[in-house]
Amino acid sequence: MNLKITSLYLWIPIDQTAEETKLEFYHNGKKVQELDAYLGKADCGFYTAWNAEKFLGEELEIRSDTPEKQLKYLFCWDEKPQNVYPFRPKLHFTPYLGWQNDPNGLIYANGLYHLYYQWNPYGVHWGNMHWGHAVSTDLIHWHPESVALEPDETGSAYSGCALQDFSNTAGFGKDALLFFYTAAGGRNKWSQEAGNRFTQRLAYSTDGGRTLQKSDRILLDFLVTENRDPKVFYHPESQAYILILYLEGFEFALYRSNDLFHWEETQRLTVDGMWECPNLERLPVEGTSEEKWVFWSADGYYQVGTFDGWHFQAETERKSAYFTKLRYAAQSFAGTPGRVVTMGWMRLKNTRGHYCGAMSLPTELSLVKNGDYQIRLWPAREVLALAGEPHPLATSAATLSPDGAPVMLDLEWSADASGIAAIRMGKVFAMADLDRNVLHLNEYKYAYDGSGGLNLKIIIDQEIVELFGNDGTIYGAYELGENVLGNEIQTDLAGPCRKATWCRLAVE
Repeated sequence: MNLKITSLYLWIPIDQTAEETKLEFYHNGKKVQELDAYLGKADCGFYTAWNAEKFLGEELEIRSDTPEKQLKYLFCWDEKPQNVYPFRPKLHFTPYLGWQNDPNGLIYANGLYHLYYQWNPYGVHWGNMHWGHAVSTDLIHWHPESVALEPDETGSAYSGCALQDFSNTAGFGKDALLFFYTAAGGRNKWSQEAGNRFTQRLAYSTDGGRTLQKSDRILLDFLVTENRDPKVFYHPESQAYILILYLEGFEFALYRSNDLFHWEETQRLTVDGMWECPNLERLPVEGTSEEKWVFWSADGYYQVGTFDGWHFQAETERKSAYFTKLRYAAQSFAGTPGRVVTMGWMRLKNTRGHYCGAMSLPTELSLVKNGDYQIRLWPAREVLALAGEPHPLATSAATLSPDGAPVMLDLEWSADASGIAAIRMGKVFAMADLDRNVLHLNEYKYAYDGSGGLNLKIIIDQEIVELFGNDGTIYGAYELGENVLGNEIQTDLAGPCRKATWCRLAVE
């Protein structure tokens, strides 16, 4: 089928009950786009769109196994589809539609926070891996930008990171933004035809991150199976750039470079249970001048130790920063000296809003030492600055914000408190057994040190609840599922309860 592009966007009907089909777009005999979609008709579930502006006025050939009569439901329009959903979180970033997973390329540069993320614009399932993009001045209000990276003959655009090249080491210009990512060769037909496999590659931006250009150079060629998720940073003590990469199983590798193009392997790391999306981060120890290095993986497992620029030496056993499974693949922002700010993928299952997935609240990361080192995860100062006037928390059912604005609960019990304290949010409950020092969030539980009592900060935002306990040394999150507009809760608080308040988080 041939189609002339007469407007900026090519609208594509999506019906999740239809069979998945592959669409290939050719311009003058050269493939320019490939996507998999559950292609619908006029009465579809929703429309998505491909930005075809570069081919405006040109004719494209569409190849597919789908009958041509099905392809007639594609059409051109000058605006992209809108998607209004009343239960969309206000504080947690969500894509306007489609599937979203890992955060990528998080960086603060030139007054803007950049959030890139794994995105499928063509359905609410994993696939067609692009890098979506949004920007913010405050980590709260996110403005969507154009697609940053698309699949091509090198493969799908898998996860990666960013840094700002202050000294023009890579040669793309002083202060250029550099993006290290995995080209997942073999994961799309386009790259299979080209014979490509998984490689680590570089993209760059000379316009402040708004558009990314792919470099032709391969940083690390194929190693094993699905080697992926590069994390790159500069290590001033050893005067080199460091890259940590996931290999396979529970194995990772460390590399060094002086020019960002040639990398030398210095260490293999294997920790049972740790896999994907590695990070190696220097964190402050609260209340001291000490800093320690933390190696962590996608599921929140981590080890604390030392790093000399060549080798990481663990000083603790594997630990977990989360006691629930919703938050995943967290990444820290580059370019935020003085604090470490992270965001992770919230693995939502609800697709009723024609999107699936969200980002966690921005959180600040540090360590505490109570005999041993432990991660402290706390809402970023920008989130806490939204807190309005506190109100006493009712001891029965209450609708805290009829308009669905996010709310924050603050609860505190002394060490001698007893009984069961419970908060129910729809079909999700948070419960503290103050006699046994066990905290529950639905099916998940966490045994905490109750010698100093218990404090909880709970943030409820439509589809998502995030819980921070004992000043951030306890973290859990859960999808609320059955959305209750207005954040309706039921409480049954045990005593003595030293504090029980709630407030709205003002998000315009």
